[in-house]
Formats: sequence, structure tokens, C-alpha cells
Amino acid sequence: MQMKTPLICHLSDFSPEYPGSFIDSLLFLARCNRDRAQIATLCIFPEKARGRRWIKKFDEERILYAFVPRTSNIVFNVRNVLRSYHPLIFHTHFSLFDLSAVFLKLLFYKEAKVVWHLHSLAQCTFRQRIKDVVKVKLLARHFVDRFITVGDGMYRNAIDRQFSQDKLTLVYNGINTTRFSSNTKRRKWMQESLGVSQEDTVFLLLGWSPFIKGVDLFTRAAAEIVRVNSYNAVFLIVGRKETRDFVSKIPESSRIGSTLRVIDPVEDFSLLLQGVDVLVSSSRTEGFGYAAVESMAAGKLVLCSDIPGVRETYGKSEGVWLFPPEDWKMLAVLMRRAQELAPIEWENLARVNSQYAVEHYSLEKWAERIGEIYYPFLKAWNICG
Repeated sequence: MQMKTPLICHLSDFSPEYPGSFIDSLLFLARCNRDRAQIATLCIFPEKARGRRWIKKFDEERILYAFVPRTSNIVFNVRNVLRSYHPLIFHTHFSLFDLSAVFLKLLFYKEAKVVWHLHSLAQCTFRQRIKDVVKVKLLARHFVDRFITVGDGMYRNAIDRQFSQDKLTLVYNGINTTRFSSNTKRRKWMQESLGVSQEDTVFLLLGWSPFIKGVDLFTRAAAEIVRVNSYNAVFLIVGRKETRDFVSKIPESSRIGSTLRVIDPVEDFSLLLQGVDVLVSSSRTEGFGYAAVESMAAGKLVLCSDIPGVRETYGKSEGVWLFPPEDWKMLAVLMRRAQELAPIEWENLARVNSQYAVEHYSLEKWAERIGEIYYPFLKAWNICG
């Protein structure tokens, strides 16, 4: 009988138009597994991801991938994909496929290990606690080998949900810090594309899921800036129709005029950041703010809502300024303070943030931590990197 190829299988509920840093991370980890441990990686995505331009990156890197329906039960779909493979680890992302990984282990791959990667916060409502009786206390506690949280807030949230602490670990997400490094030529080109001048202070907010992302708070703070001073300022919100409709219903938006713009998402977020001075995150809840860390790597000032986990995760950098959750007036104060910074102060804060991102959130450091989690599992199969 032909020997099946051993591999690590990632089950990822991920299918947006643009890849972001998550796909960078998967690709980098797959390369590390192949080069250091000589083990293949298979990434499984929902059918909606088929045809996305970023899938070509997997072809270029010769990394295996497949598609399944976007449903919580993909056990037999994955079983069919794995006919020629021997999965050693099932590693899930974004929760939808968590239970399928457990049942794949119980039904077909009893010696496989299961890793759940917790990327977002779960509200501890009565309904969530009832669901967690089965998912967390019954199944996860007995059949999942490791839980990875991406931020301090996520870690505390997992403890509140009664995940087994002896299996729980904190690994901050990683980004390609080189891709986000500052570039004078790209900055000038992006400023021209956005129609802003070098004298403008450009504030950026990512505004999909507009209420959760605090688009209303950002808009009210922007209106306050426009009302009290004559500094040049441009306020950009990334979003689509839902975000535009949300902004149109905020009374203060009519007072800002053309300095407030909702722009479509872009494929290369690192390029958009070149034309920006300040990244604002006024989120009401957040697992791990990729955009904040990417902006730090790009040498941008970050204004961030002091929600659970933010202070510990990246709020220790001098170039990250925190304001109380929901407090748009304090956000406006920080925006005004940013406008008044001298050039040397901008340079110092940019350097501090960039250095902090490289030291704490590089893909190399992230992959090393994930490798430490995989190591004892692979060692049991005599596969070690």
C-alpha cells in the first residue's frame, strides 16, 4: 500500500477579497515547516476563496490548498481532500471549523493533534456560555491539544470561557515588517493618489463593521477638529456601502465636508499606509489589531481605544497613544496634539514604533513560537525541525 504524505492541515475560515497579513503568515509558516521540518502544509479555505487573486501565491510557493463549503460541518469534505495524505496536526483559524477538526480526529485520525487558533473575542453572553458548555468544557477540554490566543484580551477572554489554562498559550500575530517599512518615493506617489498635500495630516480608520470599529467616534472627533482649528487635516475611512450608509446617518458628518472620505479597500494596505500619518483604532472590541501593528511597522503614529488587551499588546510603545473607550472628545484632543507635533517629534515616534514592531511582531518571531508548539507533536512522529 502506498505511504501517505504526512502534513499539517490548516482549516481557515478566511475568504476576503484581499489577503492581508494573515495569508503572509500562513505562507511563511508553511515555508518554515517545509524547509526546517521537511513536512508539507495543506491550507483549506471556504469555496468563496476560490478565484481570489491571493490564491496564486500558494501556487507560486508550491503550497497545497483546497476548498470546502462554508459550513460548520466539513468533516467528510476534508476527509475526501485528505485521501492521499496523513494529517499530523489540524490547526484551525477563525472558529467555524473548530468542531470539524475535533470530529476528524475522533472519527478518522485518532493520533492527530488539534490546535485551535483564537483570533477574535467571544462575548460572554448567556447564549455563548450555553454553547461553551459543549464546545469548550466537553469537547475542547478533552480532545484539543493546544489553544493559541493572539492577544492579551483574547487570552483573558479564553480564561473567562474556561478553556484549559494548561493548554492555553499567547502568541502575538506576526507581520512582514519589511513590506510595511517607510518609503519616501511610495509616500509621495500615494499622497498624490489620495489628493493630499505634504502639509495635510492624514488620519486613517478601517471602517468595515462600522459600529464595532467606532466609525461614529472617529467622525465626531473629526468634526471637532474641523470646528476648533484651521489646521489642514484629512480623515479617511476604509469601507464600502455599509460604511458609507453608516457615516451618512451621523449628524456631524455633514459638518466636515470633503475632508472626510470613505474610500474602498485596497489590495496593498502597505501602500495606502505610505500616504497616511496617523492610524486611528476606535474599536469597541478587538482580538488583535493587525492594522495597528502594520502602521507601527510603517512608522505611523497610532491612536487607539484602550479596550481590553490593547495596552498590554502594543500600548507600551511611545508611538501608540491610548484614549478611553467611547471617548471621542479625548480622541479629538489626541488628534489635535498629533497635528501640533514638530518634525523631529514625528521622526522619533516613527522610529520608536517601527523598532517596536520589528522586535515584537516579525513573522520570524511568530513562526518560531508556532514551531515551539508544533515541536513536541512532530517529535512524536520523529519529525523535528
